[in-house]
Amino acid sequence: MNTQNPPEPGASTATVSFPEPIEDNDILREKRRAGAALRRIIDGIITKHPEVDTMAALADRLEVLADSFNSMPDKAVRTSFGHRISAEDVRDFIEFSPLTGSANPVAAPLRLWTDNGRAVGSVTFGRSFEGAPGVVHGGFVAAIFDEILGFAQGFSGRPGMTGTLTITYRAPTPLLTELRIEGSYDGTEGRKIHTSGKLYAGDTLLAEARGLFISLTDEQYASVAAMQNSSTDD
Repeated sequence: MNTQNPPEPGASTATVSFPEPIEDNDILREKRRAGAALRRIIDGIITKHPEVDTMAALADRLEVLADSFNSMPDKAVRTSFGHRISAEDVRDFIEFSPLTGSANPVAAPLRLWTDNGRAVGSVTFGRSFEGAPGVVHGGFVAAIFDEILGFAQGFSGRPGMTGTLTITYRAPTPLLTELRIEGSYDGTEGRKIHTSGKLYAGDTLLAEARGLFISLTDEQYASVAAMQNSSTDD
């Protein structure tokens, strides 16, 4: 297994699937900061056991904060995807994805880069991702495979959407442990894009995956785009 260290946060990861990171700016910097704080709150709700009055006071404060967002303007939605996705939308997706997003409080988050033509990632799952005691829920393992294989398929030059995802679990995936995940583009047959991946803790193989992605036809692309436009008009 390649043990190359991940790049420093903000370092360039430019390829067909990994454009330059979003230019740092005041609002993004503060959203990342808020995302990190909310992860700590989520972890605290799960792992701490305060007195009822203390928890009630905290819940009151959180409700006030949540309500304060209602009057704020909406963030612009992404407008492209698949082989037509713009570099700007890829950058936005990475920042706000529920898996990779530093600015998304539900993300671990998974950090991505490239290494010798593969997609590679590093992630540490906290207690909010627990399934069996001390172990990452298998659904989250599947989710990070879907994410990294989705980026690996970008090496095909015409990425599509997930068709099938097959996970083989080799060992329990530990919480609070830095994990390394690798995704490879294995080839294309017509519109079918084949990928595979592995998840490690140190040198221990935890899980393997095979992903089949399907490139969209122009008609399918238009149909999905119409669904997106309809949802944003509501």
